[in-house]
Amino acid sequence: MSTIDLVKLNVWLDVIFSTLWFVVVAVLAFHFVLGWVTGRAQKKWLKHQWPEHDWAPPPAPKIMHAQHMTMMLILGFTGMYIRFPFFTGGRVAMRYIHYFAMTVVTINLIWRFWYAFYSKQRDWREFAIGRKDAESFLGVAMYYAYLSNKKPHVAKYNVMQKGSYIFFALLMILQAFTGFALLTFNIPILHVTPRFLLVGWWLGAFLGSVDLAGWYARTAHYIINWLFIVLTTVHVYLSASEDVPCTLDFFGLKKLPVNPDAFGHGHHAPEPETNVAPVLTEAE
Repeated sequence: MSTIDLVKLNVWLDVIFSTLWFVVVAVLAFHFVLGWVTGRAQKKWLKHQWPEHDWAPPPAPKIMHAQHMTMMLILGFTGMYIRFPFFTGGRVAMRYIHYFAMTVVTINLIWRFWYAFYSKQRDWREFAIGRKDAESFLGVAMYYAYLSNKKPHVAKYNVMQKGSYIFFALLMILQAFTGFALLTFNIPILHVTPRFLLVGWWLGAFLGSVDLAGWYARTAHYIINWLFIVLTTVHVYLSASEDVPCTLDFFGLKKLPVNPDAFGHGHHAPEPETNVAPVLTEAE
């Protein structure tokens, strides 16, 4: 692939993902208007009929989430600056800030996986998609699309939330891998670069060039960066429109109301005995 072809591909990626982001924002704006037209938004924002919870997240996930959010915003900003330097003289500083933030995110990701699977408060089951989750998918989708006022709730998180969180985790792993594959300094003792260690010896051998392998890693890294921007936009919107009290509690700005009888929000809430998924109205 020639240098001209690589430049053209980068431009096309810019156009495609910029357009996608604007389309997503337009769809979310339409969704916001529908919330007021259908009266669902009035119940939440004016009558304060938000979901009730019987639990509050432990401190550790809150800390990890706050770190993750902060570092991801920094990574998104510095990454887009590296791609589009909209002021002069900041490329070197932005690059090192990007390196620092990606190191924190990687450590945070490892910590979160350890917490989910090996800590005393391990919560991986809360994100696992089971049969009841799959069966509730259509109902949850219809609720979000304003085609129904009832949302099946069979667990702490609904099936679409679980799917998005799992997808986020996979993207973070890929983003960390491709990000470290862009580094070209020599690793002490090993005397090879991170690029060669991660993609050069196998992808570079296949493509005929370690540098070309690095370019593919860079392109994948840039694509995932855009996916994070799009998905984070959706995530922030839904956090604000669907459950502000929980969002505020997660950042220590509000204490969640407690209802011991509320199903589906407990740390280890038991599933109902029947196979029929209970339904909650939008006010619940």
